[in-house]
Amino acid sequence: MKKHLAVLAATAVLGVTSAFAANPFSDVTPQDWAYQAVAQLASQGIVNGYPDGTFKGQQNITRYEMAQMVAKALVRQDRVDAEQNAIINRLANEFATELNNLGVRVSTLENKVGNFAFTGDARLRYQNRKVENKDKSETYKSKFDYRARVQFDATVNDNTKAVVRVATEKEFGQNDKDNTTKASVDHVYVQHNFGKYVTATAGRQDLVIGNGLVYDDYFEGAVATVGKDKLNASVAYGYLQGGSYINEAGKKVEFDKAERKDNSQVTVYQLNTMPTEKLAVKGFYADVHEKGVNSVYGASVDAKLGSKVWVGGEYAKQETKGAAGEAWTAGLGYGEADMAKAGTWGAKVQYFDLKKEAPVVSNTWNLNDQNRNYRGYLATVDYTVAKNVGLSAYATFDSKKKDDNNKSVDLPEYYRAELNYKF
Repeated sequence: MKKHLAVLAATAVLGVTSAFAANPFSDVTPQDWAYQAVAQLASQGIVNGYPDGTFKGQQNITRYEMAQMVAKALVRQDRVDAEQNAIINRLANEFATELNNLGVRVSTLENKVGNFAFTGDARLRYQNRKVENKDKSETYKSKFDYRARVQFDATVNDNTKAVVRVATEKEFGQNDKDNTTKASVDHVYVQHNFGKYVTATAGRQDLVIGNGLVYDDYFEGAVATVGKDKLNASVAYGYLQGGSYINEAGKKVEFDKAERKDNSQVTVYQLNTMPTEKLAVKGFYADVHEKGVNSVYGASVDAKLGSKVWVGGEYAKQETKGAAGEAWTAGLGYGEADMAKAGTWGAKVQYFDLKKEAPVVSNTWNLNDQNRNYRGYLATVDYTVAKNVGLSAYATFDSKKKDDNNKSVDLPEYYRAELNYKF
């Protein structure tokens, strides 16, 4: 490949634009068809010439020269779209040997083998909650558990990837006669990009409705998303696979234990927008395809006040249930923990009001399995101990519910701490 063709391709991949870029090479004139592409990449420091000030664009580009361009492209990956990013990764795989010979340590390549990449995480967790005995005395019930997950990403082509994640979880000291530590496949899906603005995913994957007050768990089905980060809309069609709901007969049904006949199809419509960099607004509607089961709608707002303070909340309602079918949360936070930066931290306090028939199936915060008939506060603190190592602490307080006589009753408080690792 001629060097002129290589730099023209590079401008397309990187999306480099510089209308007034100056040409530093004596053998590249404004009359050359690749003049602007060479000037643009030179201004960004992506291409270099020879010591005599020439570019020698008619010569064949060497693998060494191409590897230099790829290395500089990798630095710009956060500024390109998904399609361009896929091309850069394929080039990085192709020129991996040359990059290593150049002494370029490319983190995106370290866990790649051919068209495969793997990531993962591990968690050690301690949970503790107050338990009221029959004699009105209080004791504490605690447990330690661990979880490990490894995710494999396979590049099918520039627009398609397949993902499989294997997970295992077990409580410390638990009898393992039932093979409770057996690994399971909790994610398996295929994702395809239709150009820059449309993505479709099919299989077993995560689904977050709104900010997670109603649902944040596994989902089996298809999800289509249109748009970019600042404005996008999505439609999900399939089956919820986590948490529980109350059916028409008033019976609690747990999705992970339910038979297929007890699990209804659901369609979830969502619209996400960021009018400014410090404001995010989401709206959603979940249509449950079962007679007697109400659909759900809601919205959430997140706002940054300055660079450190967060305020936000979420509201959801089950149709036809009136006030008894409402759920909402509001909170205040300061700072933010970044798993890539040691020493960063954040703290939040949130209030939750989940009515008796609240449409909360499996929420993000796992409030001691209190999905309905719950009022109380949750305090969280997150701290990055080291790069990719985070410590989180959770505590509920002033937790209450309504009894059969509509009187407020205190609930046991819940505490947990987690040590999370990413790799």
